[in-house]
Amino acid sequence: MTTYQDLKDFFKNQNLKVIIAADAETRVSQRKNGDIVSKVAAGGVSIVLDPIARAAGATYVSRGKTEDERSIAQESGNKMIVKDQNNSYILKRLFFSQEEINSYYYGFSNQILWPLCHVTFEKPEFNRAWLDGFRSVNQKFAASIKEEVKEKSFIWINDYQLCLVPHYLGKPKDSIVGLFWHIPWPTWEVFRILPFKREILESLLQCDFLAFHRGYHVRNFLETVERELAVRIDEERNTVHFNNHIVTVKNLSLGIDADVIRSLVDVEQEETFLTRTVKSLFRLDQKKRTLDTYFDNHAVILGVDRLDYTKGLVLRLYAIDRFFEKYPKFIGKVVYLGIIAPSREAISSYNLLHKEIKNVAERINTKYGRGDWIPICISYEVFPRKDIVNFYRKAQICLVTSRDDGMNLVSKEFVVASSYSKNPGMLVLSQFAGSSIDLTQALIVNPYDIDEVAESIKKGLTMSKKEKKERIQAMVETLDERNIYEWAKEFVRSAITAEKENKL
Repeated sequence: MTTYQDLKDFFKNQNLKVIIAADAETRVSQRKNGDIVSKVAAGGVSIVLDPIARAAGATYVSRGKTEDERSIAQESGNKMIVKDQNNSYILKRLFFSQEEINSYYYGFSNQILWPLCHVTFEKPEFNRAWLDGFRSVNQKFAASIKEEVKEKSFIWINDYQLCLVPHYLGKPKDSIVGLFWHIPWPTWEVFRILPFKREILESLLQCDFLAFHRGYHVRNFLETVERELAVRIDEERNTVHFNNHIVTVKNLSLGIDADVIRSLVDVEQEETFLTRTVKSLFRLDQKKRTLDTYFDNHAVILGVDRLDYTKGLVLRLYAIDRFFEKYPKFIGKVVYLGIIAPSREAISSYNLLHKEIKNVAERINTKYGRGDWIPICISYEVFPRKDIVNFYRKAQICLVTSRDDGMNLVSKEFVVASSYSKNPGMLVLSQFAGSSIDLTQALIVNPYDIDEVAESIKKGLTMSKKEKKERIQAMVETLDERNIYEWAKEFVRSAITAEKENKL
């Protein structure tokens, strides 16, 4: 098992300056009583890249999000040192006009690329006006990265928002360029409809190394470039030859740091945090009974998601409805707690999704609710990570019903946290989530088959404690072996090897 210290030693032995770039910043900064306070940002990519940046002593280039961060950056030359015990890295924030953000982030990234790359049947909006803003932001990211290349460097670009950075970056002297694409790559039949596809493909092929979560994403990408560009593909080595340059393409399944989840588990903690954090969700507001009593007497089905149509949130509610239809003996005994983080509120499709979830939940609650019990409880509050981990521990079922998902770290975090429960829960996991490759002991489902999901909920609730413990333990062992530090080490090692072997 690769540890944080192993990764730190690995970076030290490479003698490379590490520059990491991502739209997602690792820290959120604000002014509080005259002081600057920073905390780890929420979100999968942020949580993943923060410890890697620390281990590498990297310069991390990202987009600043708030006016507080803008004023802080102006005072410090756009850079701040992020310290954690004896480890540190530099966070370099870039700021853009609202017009650029609207085109780059809300427009091109999340109304063109996001729906195009996820098989959810959401129609992309091919608005050419967004392309200039997308180019502008990517160009400024590339320029900012170039400013940091003063010695032999490893440049690690993250995700679809920055897919044009390799084009504007070129090949800085003595540098190695790798890009990890964190979302799915669709089939060629889907990607070919993108009017701007050639520009993106040619940019990605300027990297030395390119990685995806799953093997079929790699195969989809290789077929796409083969059909769209004059390339030569070496299938044995998974390399693409284009314009006198060779790029290696590989799949690497992103892991987590299970020890961080373990550190957040409070095995002595009473369930009072449930009363503290979700009281407003229930009809118990005017009741004398406590939520502790409520949850002690009801099995909890848990969902933890960002508000997004890719997460299958409405399908999930339909499956819960079918579960109660088929197994009415569970009415009054089981509750679904959905924790949904607000997201991309400036995009109309996300607001419509919010309304649809609300309407479907209300119909189900009207259909089955009785007394002070309702089957569906949904919160749009952002909870501290420690509380989320303890929700994992309380749940008898964790439902992950992604319609398409590059990875899904919630499923992995749940498994680790649940292993600390006296009566472990069970994971019901979409076959379309990248994590299903690693978590084979979960109850794997097709989220579009609501009967199958309903059956899996019932199976998880009635499964013996012995079987649940065995399944959870097997998955924990896998997660410890394929952790975040092994993923990062393999990405960097593969990129370095690719750059050496592919020199023409």
